[in-house]
Amino acid sequence: MADKALTKGVMNMSRNPTRLFYQPVIGFLAVASLALMSYAIWLCLHNVSLMSVRPTEFVGGSNFVRLATDWRGLQALGRTALFTLLATGIEVVLGIAIALLLDREFAGKKLVRALILVPMIMTPVIAGLTWRFLFNAQSGMINYGLSFLDIAPVDWLGDPSLALYAVLAADIWQWTPFVILLAMATLETIPKDLVEAARMDGANELRIIWHIILPMLRRTLAVAALIRAIDSVKAFDLFYIMTKGGPALSTETQNLYGYTVAFTNFDISYAMTIALALTVITNIALLLLHRFTKLKGLGA
Repeated sequence: MADKALTKGVMNMSRNPTRLFYQPVIGFLAVASLALMSYAIWLCLHNVSLMSVRPTEFVGGSNFVRLATDWRGLQALGRTALFTLLATGIEVVLGIAIALLLDREFAGKKLVRALILVPMIMTPVIAGLTWRFLFNAQSGMINYGLSFLDIAPVDWLGDPSLALYAVLAADIWQWTPFVILLAMATLETIPKDLVEAARMDGANELRIIWHIILPMLRRTLAVAALIRAIDSVKAFDLFYIMTKGGPALSTETQNLYGYTVAFTNFDISYAMTIALALTVITNIALLLLHRFTKLKGLGA
């Protein structure tokens, strides 16, 4: 029986030789992911703290109970959800709109396409520093521009009611080009004859976009929304460079809170609990979003 199974396996490999290349990689990634997840769960169930001399003890689900009653952590989770929803929604809508404009023929089209992708190439640290200087209350270019309109200087990063939206503006500026790139690649595949036939039949531009172009972009919309939602949840660089979670914790997301717990309070187990909880919540939300888009005919 063993010889027959081995022979069958060799025959299957010979029929599909590419398995020899991707199966070891998938196996390695699966083992590595399982090992890391196991260690993360072990940390969550113990009381590992770099500031304590007590021996490591098993505490069960006390870290999860602590997280469920941690008002600061719950507020950080709410800010993360708000930022993710706003960033994903605005970037997808704005990206599709700009892609539709760039799909037309005009002078300097190639140059504009190249320039509009520059923000996406910049590292988050450089982008964060750039926008931090632009939003500076005393010498920032944004307040300088507002002065010509007789508008008083605004403390964009120092006002708790504005700081989160200032970081949001930086994220939209940097990552909307990603959605534009995906949408433009899809627009290139749309048959021009179909659009021209609709125009000859009397359809205006709005109807063409709504009934022909957007349905063909639905898979791109779903993929772009999923990728940008994942990246927005993981956002850390811009927040850390621009505000470090301030002022008054108004821009402290779940990632920043976990970073503070780990590297300021040195409470490793609780920091890992925060990270693991955010990972689980994010995966559940993305699975629901993916299922919703499939039910609505938007998914792949």
